[in-house]
Amino acid sequence: MNIQKIAELAGVSVATVSRVFNHPDKVLPETREKVLAVTEAHNFTPNWFARGLTIGTTKTIALIIPAIVSDLYQNIISGVETVAGNKGYAVIFGQTRGDWETEYNFLKLMKERKVDGIIHVGTIFAQESNEESLSLDMPLVHIGKNEGCDCKIHCYFDTDEAARRLLSHLTDLGHRSISLVYDKKQDKDIAVSVENALKTLARESGDKVFFKSYEAEDSTEGGYLALQRIIKENSLPDVLITAGDLQAIGTLKAARDSKLKIPQDLALASFNDSPVCSVVSPALTSVEMPAAKLGMTAARLLIDGIENEDDEAEYSQELILQPKLKIRESCGNTSDIFELFD
Repeated sequence: MNIQKIAELAGVSVATVSRVFNHPDKVLPETREKVLAVTEAHNFTPNWFARGLTIGTTKTIALIIPAIVSDLYQNIISGVETVAGNKGYAVIFGQTRGDWETEYNFLKLMKERKVDGIIHVGTIFAQESNEESLSLDMPLVHIGKNEGCDCKIHCYFDTDEAARRLLSHLTDLGHRSISLVYDKKQDKDIAVSVENALKTLARESGDKVFFKSYEAEDSTEGGYLALQRIIKENSLPDVLITAGDLQAIGTLKAARDSKLKIPQDLALASFNDSPVCSVVSPALTSVEMPAAKLGMTAARLLIDGIENEDDEAEYSQELILQPKLKIRESCGNTSDIFELFD
């Protein structure tokens, strides 16, 4: 059963059937009832894709994301879904796992599915994918810094300021040997910000600060294995920063298994500040990233672009969200817990 057969059985044109589905208020009541009676009798439901071709919108957006298991990305997803649902849009997810070819193929698929717009999260956006995105001819919002991506609209966390505040706190506590554990597939912004902030602090203070970074999967196992490697290399720093909370939890376990005390033997800090940071022992100093708010912001920007595309006004927009530093017990702080900045 298809729309042509429904039109034939109802004795009307295909265009009339289409109007019944899409603009019922523009069809005479008796005609509308006749068409609906036929569709009900044959248990017919209009195909969403065909409907999209007819009215020029599928009320569907795509979200391309590096990983779904991360707390950070789950909160971004939640924010996107909240706004999309309120606006009547469905969300299709594509997980790239940091692979540009997977991203490229998903972009092509979304183009074929005629989604109304795309939210892209992360930092890979390889040249191959970027070229494809430019031919999509649909609104696109990038969550991340506008580096290597010709997106006109993007929003992101201010990782530069977050890293500067965190490292200022750590160096104020006397830490001069600092290591970073990060997932190179999704934490490039954080890694660059931390390294740049350390260079700036060292230059301004005149103090020598030793820095080393380690690549690890964004998971508890990734954090566990990273600290084990550091211990085997006999290169234990004053403080270890993890780009994600899951890595920090894995690091805590590895420290306990190795009889290391936090923060006496090793200080520990992280980015994201998921709820677990305040309940583990010792409570983790962490940078809170407003991920749900970021997802909501991106969805609003995208849907605004979708629903106002008739304006045909090309413009660039950049929204930067400020994180908060939550100082707790894992770095040797003895003062009351407080938020360092809004």
